[in-house]
Order: sequence, then structure tokens, then C-alpha cells
Amino acid sequence: MKKVLLIALCFAIPMVGFAQKKKKKDEAPTQEAPVVATLSDEECFEKVSLFQSFVKMGDWSAAYENWLPVYQSRPDFRSQIYTNGAKILEYRYSQASTDEARKALRDSIMRLHDERIKYFDDAKYPDEYVLGMKAMDYLTYFPEDELALQAYDWLKQSVTALGAKAQITVLRKYVEVSYNIYKSNPDQYSDQFLADYQAASAALEQIAAAGGKNAEHATSQKAYVDRLYAASGAADCDQMDQMYANVVAESASDLEKLGSIMKLYRRLGCTESEVYFAAAEHSHKLQPTAESAAGCAQMCIKKNDMNGALEYYKQALSLVTDNEDKADYLYRMANVYVALKNYQQGAVYAQQALDINAEDGRCYLLLGICYASAKIYDDPILARSVFWVACDMFQKAKQVDASCTSDANKLIATYRQYFPSKEDVFFHRDLNEGSAFRVGGWVARTTICRSKAE
Repeated sequence: MKKVLLIALCFAIPMVGFAQKKKKKDEAPTQEAPVVATLSDEECFEKVSLFQSFVKMGDWSAAYENWLPVYQSRPDFRSQIYTNGAKILEYRYSQASTDEARKALRDSIMRLHDERIKYFDDAKYPDEYVLGMKAMDYLTYFPEDELALQAYDWLKQSVTALGAKAQITVLRKYVEVSYNIYKSNPDQYSDQFLADYQAASAALEQIAAAGGKNAEHATSQKAYVDRLYAASGAADCDQMDQMYANVVAESASDLEKLGSIMKLYRRLGCTESEVYFAAAEHSHKLQPTAESAAGCAQMCIKKNDMNGALEYYKQALSLVTDNEDKADYLYRMANVYVALKNYQQGAVYAQQALDINAEDGRCYLLLGICYASAKIYDDPILARSVFWVACDMFQKAKQVDASCTSDANKLIATYRQYFPSKEDVFFHRDLNEGSAFRVGGWVARTTICRSKAE
């Protein structure tokens, strides 16, 4: 009867990932509790089958009772000890009621990864893959370690060894942790952050290009790490050109890659680069896209062809599907109109951009500049009312977008000096200090009457 049970259990356990690593001599497995008697193969098969079933049912207590003896006495028996053990320990951690218990369990979770590396050499999940998982758990369970240098080392080993075979979440986290380290000491870590970003970005791009179920996730994470790098302050347009000049030349017929490069350049503010222009031209010849049209628009701006830039931006707006990009193109069109001194149209497009993204402080700054340039009234005192509205916009810019604070304060200081004097306000029949005032014409905004400080 025992033989029948043994055979049945053998078939009940999935036979995937059973490659084993030879047990090192004279090395005892790390224990979570007093050493138990070594289980026989038959006992192990039975307990593995049981704890797998209990995990599926969510009976974590029974799962733990059957899992622990196998983990303690036969850590080299089956890989399910580790895949299910991680779930069991994670649940026990979530239910722990004391700091002492949580600390013991998080140490056990780390140790579980070490034991898996020690006893199993799985072609599908090699040691470096497990290191990536260990790093992710470390970041979850040891949040007090702000720089997480140890986790960074494990992530680096995983990404370096596996490349596009690394988990997408590991690739993203690798850039995030590297970014935090870089921000702690920009002068020392800028080159390393760039290298880490390049490695993860290339791997994500490769996963996305391969298609399949992970392609969409890889594409979104590639966009995320691009944005993180762009916002880091480590980006340098000359470095970008060194990185991508050959890539653009070799990818002249790869529409998707050219679009990705152009979008990254735009986020980094490197849209006057010849590499960016080359990518835009190649892309536009292959198939006009919103990104390629915007790139050609930037090329026109550099050549001072503002009307040509407007035409390309109109093309970009007719082709764009992403709202974030659409808002950016509208903002850029507004800038072109301001350059042409058509402040009314500049305000129209800046407002359209804000209708999509109400937290873009740049648009409020541009609106303020447009309003400050408006010629609404012949009355010299009322003509100054546009400066109230302009300063309202500058104030709004720094409220919604802290990165605009410095520019907003400078503009407020500049235009506040053009407010009417207290005497001008006092003697003007249409004005009353501190009261609402409707600025007419194309500005069409209500503001508060105020005089400049004497």
C-alpha cells in the first residue's frame, strides 16, 4: 500500500524545475527550528503533496506544518520547497504581531533564497534569477535601509547575467535603486547610474521587441525608466548623442526604435540635437508619426522657420494618441506662437494643453507671459490690469508644479512693478483696491484689483 501511495504522489507533483545541485559535504542546512529526523523519500513526497494542496486552499497553518519538516531535513529534495515556502513565509510575516517575530521571519525569507541557490541549479531559474528575487524581497522587508546597497549588488548581478531574461520588475527596480544611490552622491555615481539605466533600458527594449505576453509591460516600464532618467538631472545631451548616434544610423528603417529614441530625447530636453533631427527625418520618411512630425518641427525652429514648425506640429496633433504627448505638442505650439508675437493664439494653445494636464506649470507661465503682452485697453491705467492676471498665472504655476517656483517668482517680481499705483487705483472710477475686476478682450479673466508696493 505504501508503494502505491508513493507512486501516486510522484505523479501528483509537477516535474518542472527538479534539477538539483549536489549537496556540499559537511554543510548542514540552515535551520528555523530544532533539527528533525531526516525524512524518507516516501515521507517527503507525501508532505510536499500536502503542503502544495494546502497552499492552494489557503490553509497556511497546515501548509507550514507539512512544509517545515521537509525544508529542515531535506532542503535538496524538490524546488517546490522554495516556491511554496516563499508564499508560506510571506503569509506568516503578514500575520506576525510583534517586531521580533517580523524580524525573524524576514531573516527566514532571505535565508530561503540562499538555500535555494545552495541546493538547486535550475536552468530556467538560475542563481542570478533567484538573486533578483532576493533583492526584491529585501527591498520589501528592509525598508529602513534607504540606499539598499546590498540589494543593488544582487540586482546588478541579476541584470548583468540575465539581460533580457531578467524579470521586468527586477529591471525597473534596478534603475530605481541606482537612481536613489545616485541622488545620494551625484558626483560619485552619475556614470554608474547612466550605465545601469542603459543596461536595463536595453533589456526592456529587447523584451518589448520580442513580442508576446510581456511586450506591453516591458514597453510601459521602458517608458518609466526613461522618464526617471530624464528627471534625474544626470542626463546630458552630449552623452545621449554618444550613446545613440550609431543606434540611429543603424536603425534608419526601424520605426519603433526611432520613435522611442525621439521620445527620450524630447523628455531630456535634447530636441536641438542633430541625432534627434536625424531620427525624426528617418522616421518621417518611413511613416509620418506624431513623434517624427514633432521632431521635424523642432528642426524648423532651430532654422528659425516658425511657420514650418507650426505645420509640423499640426501634423503631430493630428496623429498623436497619447494625451501626455498631445499636451506637450500643444505647449510647444503655444511657444511658437509667442515667438511670432501672436500672444492670443499662444494663450489658446497653452490653455488647451492645461485642459489635458492641469498640473503643467510651464503652461501657466506661458499663459502669464501671453496675458502680460495683451493690448486690451486704451486707458493707460486699465491697460495695466493684464499684469494682475499674468501674476495670477505665475502664482498658479508654482502652486501646481514646484519645479516652476524659481521662474514664477522672478516673473512675479518683474511684472508686479507694472501694477497701477495706489493713487491710480484710488482715483479711477472703475477700480477698487481688493475687489474683483473682469479683464475683457481675449484675456477674459476675472482677477483682483491691487496696487504696486510703493
